[in-house]
Amino acid sequence: MVEETIRSIRETEKKADEIVRSAEEKSRETAEAAKEQALRTADQIIKDARGQAAEVSVHAKQAGDRAEANALAETEKEVEALKDSALGREKEAVELVISLLA
Repeated sequence: MVEETIRSIRETEKKADEIVRSAEEKSRETAEAAKEQALRTADQIIKDARGQAAEVSVHAKQAGDRAEANALAETEKEVEALKDSALGREKEAVELVISLLA
């Protein structure tokens, strides 16, 4: 009876050790799987952020190009206005010189 009890205790201890080893292994596997998933998630987040940054950069460049084109068109209008004004003043100056010579 004592031997049977001792054997039963040893079997129980052996099963407990196996359960502990199995739990430790599952814990390591779960931790490794979580780490791998976290790395994949981080990589995806970085990839998405780079894509969004590239898109924002394209939109910013397009907006800059439009602003530059608008500024150029406005400058060209101002230059034309100044040329017209200069031609008008030149005519006035010529007329003034002619009237003074006459």
